[in-house]
Amino acid sequence: MATPNQAPKCPVCTKPLSTRQNECPFCQKSFRRADVARRHARSCNARLGRPLPPQAKPGRKLRACDSCSRLKTSCNSELPCQRCSARGIDCVYSSLCHDPTHRATSKPGEVSDDDNPSFSFLLQASNPTQISMDAIVAREPERTSEMPAWKQRETVGWSPGTVDPGFLLFDLPDMLLDEPRDYGDTEYNPLQFSGIFGHSTEPADALSMQIVALSNIIQELTTNKPHLKHGLDQSCQRGFFTTSHFQHVLVFVFRRRHYHQDTIHWPTFDPERVSLHLLLAVVLTGTVYLRCLNQSSPSYINTSLLELAEKYVYKELKDLSSQGVSPVTSRHMLEICQAAVLMNTLEGSANHIESRRRIASKRIPTLVGVLRKAKMMSLKHEPGKSWEDFVHRETCIRVATWTFMNDSLLGLFCNHPPIITSKEMTGDLPCPTGIWEADSSVAFQERSQHGLARSYPSSCSEAIAGLLAEDWTPATRDSFGKLDHSDLFYLSSGLGRHVFHYRTSAVSSREHSKVLLRALDRWDSLWTGAYKRIPKDERKWLGIKKHTAEVMALSRRTIEIIQSGEVKDSAYLQDIGTYDTTVFYEFVQKFGQTSLDTMKKG
Repeated sequence: MATPNQAPKCPVCTKPLSTRQNECPFCQKSFRRADVARRHARSCNARLGRPLPPQAKPGRKLRACDSCSRLKTSCNSELPCQRCSARGIDCVYSSLCHDPTHRATSKPGEVSDDDNPSFSFLLQASNPTQISMDAIVAREPERTSEMPAWKQRETVGWSPGTVDPGFLLFDLPDMLLDEPRDYGDTEYNPLQFSGIFGHSTEPADALSMQIVALSNIIQELTTNKPHLKHGLDQSCQRGFFTTSHFQHVLVFVFRRRHYHQDTIHWPTFDPERVSLHLLLAVVLTGTVYLRCLNQSSPSYINTSLLELAEKYVYKELKDLSSQGVSPVTSRHMLEICQAAVLMNTLEGSANHIESRRRIASKRIPTLVGVLRKAKMMSLKHEPGKSWEDFVHRETCIRVATWTFMNDSLLGLFCNHPPIITSKEMTGDLPCPTGIWEADSSVAFQERSQHGLARSYPSSCSEAIAGLLAEDWTPATRDSFGKLDHSDLFYLSSGLGRHVFHYRTSAVSSREHSKVLLRALDRWDSLWTGAYKRIPKDERKWLGIKKHTAEVMALSRRTIEIIQSGEVKDSAYLQDIGTYDTTVFYEFVQKFGQTSLDTMKKG
């Protein structure tokens, strides 16, 4: 416990917490005036002979990041702040922590032994006042200030902290595309201003042409959905379909690639060459992240644009599938599947009931049908393959895994029955991050020599069966002990399905709950071991994976509530599908923060 002379540290960012200037350091009583607080502290009964803390030196209390403070510019105190994020530089706070949300949360990735764990992540994720669950991912700090491979290939580069040459040239390509438009004219052509300065002999920027094509296609989709045209026009007027916006967002998403879905192989991702569907899905995801970071800024996207993008992706998915095109053999089809996964996550996370209902009831079943047709749930790596073949197959495995994850999360948050079983996930688990992020054939060969071939358990199906089995020998425990935190993150969805079926079954027995609780005990033990193996300086970069233990703790709490007979007091445990997260949020609020003994006494 911190002494009066030692300021307590913030459990999230480890900076010393700021205290009220007019608060007694011994009894925490507050006063309106600082001199009154000091006089009280001298004679405070709670002082017990302890020395007075040193008097604070006068001066401005820093609430800005180091960069904004040094330049004496306005800072919105986010992490990263809006200004640092826009400039693409590291955002560092070396002053006191003033974020009140840090006070009630544990250190990132901390494994708690408390019998009554905090469910702060689930409360934030399901909070109906949040514009998106992705706000949690968006608030994660940028891990590096590196630039993606496609930016490094540009002939005219610029480094963080310098003036963007696009600004020196007045961003001419965007000016040609971003002139005021008459959206009332159905004959509008996005290139109508391109001839203002005469015929250009220079080839058009490839990314700009991609964006022009996207804008045209999405505009055409409003022909059959005229009620979405007004919302799309608003997004266009605010600058969504501009080169500068796409470039900024792509770098922003790249620097947060570790925190959420890892279905994109960033070393080979090229926005000028990927399918328009995947490019759009990635930029929409990043735009939502930016919006979550700064809710006072104008919103580039709305439900109209998201629905049109969703329609665009899934129309292509269904057309190609009907032609017999498989993502296992077609790179373009695989990119469409990647885009579909991103759209499912994006709209499933958004605080919009109809969008979430559509994703759960219509879109995920469509994608699952495509993946089953291509037998992607059972894909395994083959030895001796080239780096390019490995990247393609690993992407297939990750697309199937994240479809499995999204399907499970809708069961958790919305009581929507999962449609994929853990038993059919017989393919390889995603490979270790180090192998996945290899940026060349040489690096891949070096990293994959000992880490690609998996021993038992190699699949979700094997692992879940082992966790639920009666036998748990030392040899089995050692074999499972090789699983890392990412593996256990993926397996949490498999266990979550069994918990869902337990609580929705009319014939759930005490023996059934005993098997599930035993499996959760085994998972907890494995998670503790896997977490301890992560270097301490790497634990803060786990992203949403660091909250997996919290999800598993709620699964345990749910089983205990059902056993106690308290089900009737919970709307969530009536097990009726609802796409408003308020029901889940209220369940976590009421039952997650209170022990069963307290509930019974009440």
